[in-house]
Amino acid sequence: MKVKLNHRLLTVANLVEEEKSIIDVGCDHALLSIYLVQNKHPKKVIASDIKEGPLSHAKENIRKYQVQNQIIVKLGPGIEPIEKDIDTIIISGMGGLNMIGILKYKKDTYQNVDTMILSPNSDVYQVRKEICKLGFYIENEMLVKENHIIYPVIRFQRGKRKYREIDYLYGPILLQKKDSLLVNYMKLEQEKKEKLLSLLPKKYFQKRLQLKKELKMIQKNL
Repeated sequence: MKVKLNHRLLTVANLVEEEKSIIDVGCDHALLSIYLVQNKHPKKVIASDIKEGPLSHAKENIRKYQVQNQIIVKLGPGIEPIEKDIDTIIISGMGGLNMIGILKYKKDTYQNVDTMILSPNSDVYQVRKEICKLGFYIENEMLVKENHIIYPVIRFQRGKRKYREIDYLYGPILLQKKDSLLVNYMKLEQEKKEKLLSLLPKKYFQKRLQLKKELKMIQKNL
């Protein structure tokens, strides 16, 4: 029996290479971990979560799909349950600032990791910028629409690239692809920023200046 994923998790899974050693952080019900075992032939999968409740459901699903011998379930915060041979970190469906906190202050624990696949719910600009500061670059990225919300899915690889401010805001690969979801997303951002600018009192000079700068970047790249 094959597990089925929603569109967002399927997009995450599609960016995972075969035969990797993976930790699925905040695994929830472990459906992504199960899918990876069924389809990507990983060397190892750790499904971790900070709460006992989701891990209980994860164990039930792992038994249901008969992959008990192929997924290690671990309780713990962030990437603390990681093991030395893990080379791929996956975090999806979490706030961007939480992701940064998990990864920025524990970098000594994942020195063998060469790939991160992240799908933040918020603060995407900060995620791109801070993960690149940790010695990774944006190798691939996609947008996915789930329940009327557009989410990014970003694959970081160990290495360095130079990026412009607009790249951190909207993604260097996405800007190259210019798909319809990105255009829609940028138009929504443009509307929000224009509205905020119209409501923001003139005494907030620096904030108004930043909004104008961001609007100019959007208009230039639409």
